[in-house]
Amino acid sequence: MTGFFNSPFIFLGAFLLFLAISIGVVLILWIAMPFSIFGTKNLLKKLIEEQEKANKLLKSIDERLQKENIYKESGEFAEKRDDLH
Repeated sequence: MTGFFNSPFIFLGAFLLFLAISIGVVLILWIAMPFSIFGTKNLLKKLIEEQEKANKLLKSIDERLQKENIYKESGEFAEKRDDLH
């Protein structure tokens, strides 16, 4: 019986089993990946839309502040408005 466990076929069988399991896992992931990508496509579109809204809002705030002359001249620093700075 000890001759059977010392056989190179045991190692070959173990390697083939490992290879088959590895290929199976890769195939499952390969099949599942497109569904996960298509599932996130709508979420990415929503994120882009929200980012565009935020950019428009920031631009309107910036334009309003420039109109009200809140910004100092280019060589001066803005004054402190709280104790955090």
